[in-house]
Amino acid sequence: MELRFEVTTSLGAGINPAAIHLPDNSVYLFAVDDGRLKAKSWKPASGDVDWTTPSFADPINATLDKALSLYRIKNVPRVGMFGAWHQDATETTAERQRIGIWDALNDLTNYLQSASVQLDLDNIVSAASFTFKNPSGRLSGEDTSKLAPGKKVELLFTSGDSEDYPMGVFYVDRVSMDVNGETASVDCRNISGKLLKDQMMDGQNYYPKDVYAYIVEDLLTAAGITDFDVQQPDDPLTAWQAGLSFPPDMDMLTALNEMIKISLNWVVRETLDGQLIAGSTVTYDPIKNLNSRYTFNRGTDVISRGIIRDDDEVYSKICYQSRNTTTESMVRYYVNVTHDYEWAFAPHKTLYVDMPDDTSLAELTELANELATRMAGSGIMEQFTGPFRPHIIPGDEAEIVTPSGSNLLGLITTVEHTFGEDGFFTSFTVDSGGMKGKPQLKELINRTTKTVQDGVRRLE
Repeated sequence: MELRFEVTTSLGAGINPAAIHLPDNSVYLFAVDDGRLKAKSWKPASGDVDWTTPSFADPINATLDKALSLYRIKNVPRVGMFGAWHQDATETTAERQRIGIWDALNDLTNYLQSASVQLDLDNIVSAASFTFKNPSGRLSGEDTSKLAPGKKVELLFTSGDSEDYPMGVFYVDRVSMDVNGETASVDCRNISGKLLKDQMMDGQNYYPKDVYAYIVEDLLTAAGITDFDVQQPDDPLTAWQAGLSFPPDMDMLTALNEMIKISLNWVVRETLDGQLIAGSTVTYDPIKNLNSRYTFNRGTDVISRGIIRDDDEVYSKICYQSRNTTTESMVRYYVNVTHDYEWAFAPHKTLYVDMPDDTSLAELTELANELATRMAGSGIMEQFTGPFRPHIIPGDEAEIVTPSGSNLLGLITTVEHTFGEDGFFTSFTVDSGGMKGKPQLKELINRTTKTVQDGVRRLE
């Protein structure tokens, strides 16, 4: 058998050098320097295939031991790194043989008692909470803990001999346990919550005018996110450009939402395997293909069903308006909303939508008529609880099958999976005004009625 290597390069030197390549594609270099075990790491960016010039971080002490010799280390797949070395006698310790194990992965399946995962179409930040059995402080003890803030939790579901189905990538926020208790509680959020919501813009708050996709990538990179997919323009030379500046004390998630808000039909989503995708709901396939249709039977696939009728976001009329800079007057187009339900509506409950200056009356008319058509079926929220369905995610269409036929109810907006020793269930909410491939009515209304965040400024 012949082995061919695409790239050969010198990674470093030292006494007993070793390189470890982990499943997440990161590389660790180890060597003994002046009797200390030094380690430095490098993880290529998402999609990076250039291994000729790796940029390793500064070396750190991999162990507190001194006067090392006879050092060896190896990678054990799905476990971590296993090392052994000899330590000479010191002023405080005798000569000894040492063994070190670094846990890369821990399978906590057998410790799980109960858990829940909450997903919301309105909020890219998803949350998860777990209760683990913790006999004798095995997972989280008084002095040490395998569960600590910042730890990565990959949630996978399997049934029988099926492949692993991803249900989210989360990062630990909080771990609580009683010293003499038998359980540990863990609260987590996804990468959007950990790296976008928790971080401030600080000095990375200025994005000069450039191709729109590029400034979105720049913001994600500034947040330290490497696994992302942003829709690229067909022609960068003619692509739409934008620029923004933000207050330094604004969190990065708010800044990203403000950046997405100025685009047409763009959204940003975090997938169940931890990747952030940004692009148009109309033209970008990775966004369009995220969701599907969930068809269920009233009698066998639903345990309970509740219905809420609310006209808070239901309007009688819609007005799209724009300022004509030549005449300094407002151009407005009104359209009445014909509702599917015989409710009593206030006749002048009007939604005003501001459009950029000098938008043509034809475009105002088209947009107003489209929104009025969508709003015809809004106002009903239905809540369902049924058997465990890990594949349901916010943004899916919901279709219910009854003896009289099939009925498309709307768009799934929230999902909660609960599972553990007491059973497996999925609850979800359906918005009658939702349409696959279109922004939510609630989101659209918020965009039109909400003022721009203080300190956010467009750059020319």
